[in-house]
Amino acid sequence: MKKLIFAISCLLVVSTTHAQFFSFGLKAGLNTQINHQNEITIGNIGNPNFNFGLDGRNFGAQFGVYTRFGNHFFVQPEVLFNSNKVDYKISETGVADVIKNEKYQYLDIPVLLGVKLGPVRIQTGPVGHYFLHSTSELTDYNGYKAKFKQLSWGWQGGLNVGFKRISLDFRYEGNFSKQGDHITFFGDQYHFGHSPERFIVGVNFAIVK
Repeated sequence: MKKLIFAISCLLVVSTTHAQFFSFGLKAGLNTQINHQNEITIGNIGNPNFNFGLDGRNFGAQFGVYTRFGNHFFVQPEVLFNSNKVDYKISETGVADVIKNEKYQYLDIPVLLGVKLGPVRIQTGPVGHYFLHSTSELTDYNGYKAKFKQLSWGWQGGLNVGFKRISLDFRYEGNFSKQGDHITFFGDQYHFGHSPERFIVGVNFAIVK
C-alpha cells in the first residue's frame, strides 16, 4: 500500500512538473499598422508620373497555435496564419485620387523568449514572415508587377497577461524590410522610406497548461 501511494505521488509530481514546463494552445488576434509612410513618386522618362501613398488604417487577422517551454523563464514558438490588407492612394495631376488595395497572406513564425512575473509574461524575439499569396488591384495599372520576398524578418515584443487558461497578448512588431519593397513599375523597384510597424492584440487559449 505504501509503495502504491508513493508511486501515485511520484506520478502526480511528474505530471505537475510537466504541465508547468510545457504548454500548448490556440491563439487569434488583430493587428494594425501604427506608423505613417510618406508618398513616393512613380514613373520615369517616357512613362507617366504619379504619387503613390498609403490611405487610412486597416486591420489584419491572424490565428494559429503556440507552444511554451519553461515556467519562470520560457521560450515560446508560434505558427500563425496572417492576413492583411493595404489601401494605396494614387494621385495624378488633374485626375481625382484613386484607391487600390492589396491583400497579403503570410505564415508568421515568432520565437519569443520571456520571463514570468506573477500573471504577467514579458516576451520578445524574432519573427519570420513566409509569403503565401497576394491579390492586388494595382494590376489594373500598366507596368505594375509584384516581387515578394519568400521570407522576410522582423521582431516582436510585449506583454502577455494570463487568467487561468485564457491570456491576452499586447505586442509591438518591427520589421527589417522596407514597406512596399515588392512594388515594381515599368521594371523599376520602389519602396517607402520606413519599415512597417504593427500593434498586435491577441487572445490565447491553453489546451495543455
